[in-house]
Parts: sequence; C-alpha cells; structure tokens
Amino acid sequence: METANENLEIYYLEELHSIKEEVTSLRNEFSRFLQRANQQHIEGLIEEMRKSFMKPMVDYLCEDASERMHTLMTADCRMRDFCETVFREFLQETAGLVGRGRIEAETIKLYRDRLGEFKKEAKTSSCRICFSEATNLFEKQVKLMRSLQIYEDREEEDKKIDISEIEPEKLVSEVCEPVANRQRLLMLKALSGESKTFSDFSRLTGLRGGNLLFHLQKLLETGMILQRNERGDYIITRKGYSTLQGLSRIYSEIEKE
Repeated sequence: METANENLEIYYLEELHSIKEEVTSLRNEFSRFLQRANQQHIEGLIEEMRKSFMKPMVDYLCEDASERMHTLMTADCRMRDFCETVFREFLQETAGLVGRGRIEAETIKLYRDRLGEFKKEAKTSSCRICFSEATNLFEKQVKLMRSLQIYEDREEEDKKIDISEIEPEKLVSEVCEPVANRQRLLMLKALSGESKTFSDFSRLTGLRGGNLLFHLQKLLETGMILQRNERGDYIITRKGYSTLQGLSRIYSEIEKE
C-alpha cells in the first residue's frame, strides 16, 4: 500500500513538472507574441504618421522648387522658359521621393548623374547660375531625406565626420551620462524590444520608488525615452535607439581588437 502511494506521488510530481514546463513554454510564447504585436503596433502608428506628414511635405517641396527656380534663374536668357520647365519637373520628381519611404543611395546617385547630364547641355556662362540654384535645391531635398532617416549614404556621412565639431559638454550630458549607469543602460536595452511599465523596470533592476524614478527621470530628461501619459508605459525614442546602435558598433569594434 505504501509503495502504491509512493508511486502515485511520483506520478503526480511528474505530471506537475510536465504542467509547469508547458505553462512556462506557453508564457514564453505569449510574451514573444506580445513583443511582436507591440512592435508591429508602434511601427503601424509610425507608418500612419509618416503618410499623414509626407504628403504636405512633398507638396511644399514642389511649390518651393517652382517658386525659387522662377525667382532665381537668369532673367535675360532666351532658354529661361525651357530650362525652368526642365528644372521644375526634375525637382518635383525628386521631391516625390520623400513620400516613398526608404531611398537607396543608388537612386540619389542616378539623379545627381542626371543633373550632370543637364549641365553638359549648358550653352552660356550664365547657365551655371541656374544649375547652381537647381543643385542647391536638390541637395537641400537630400539633406531633408537624411534628417527624416529615409536616406543614408554611409560612405558620404563618414567623409563628413569632423571630430573638431564635437561639443564635449553636450556629448557627455546628453549621451554619455545617461547610459554610463548599468541600471539605465539595462532599462534602455529592455525598451528596444517592447514598451515597459514602472513595475516592469522595478522587477528588471530591483530598484524601488525614488531610486528607480531618479534613473527614469534621467532618461526622460535627455530624450532617450518617452512616457505615453502621466501613468502610462515607457517607450524608447529615436535618440535612445540610435544611442544603443552606436554603443553596439563601438562594442563590436572593441571586440575585434
């Protein structure tokens, strides 16, 4: 009888262990599902905002290109009307790139090459004034594409890096200091995959109350993270995510040494 009870107890323990493993597996799957769903939701919101913002931006760029070329082109040139039409259509076409989302470096190169081909058709010395204005407007559009982070030419950006322009005080206070603390870096890293609540951070870091709030406030003040509302969850910002990417690249380079 005692042996039967022992066997039954072992059976129930094994069953309980099996159930725990199943629950853990389901919980992990659900957590991964929530993370993907949350990321998809955020990406969906960003995409909707981008679409709403881009149309008036493209319209403005087209109008600005037309007005500036009409005003700044050489007035007493018999080819003015023809060239104005060519440049206006070119700049309106490139302005339309802004509304397409991600722009490849090869696309920008093709448009620069087209400008070069236009320049070969120049007939007089005054043509360079009009070409200069058209080129400046195009490069301003490219600069806007970079600022919107829909175009990135890594080789071009690397050439423009000027270490002498780094402001040590600003770099330390706005970038280095916020991530120079293990707990803050841990929180920022956790936000790269999904949003987190105050309680989530407390469990993650082991910090409570004012101690945790101090570190959150540091990340909020420096624009690394945002809080949805007064008592809402926290999400990472573009600055925060870019900082993590930069740290990752630095760490990778160090590991190669």
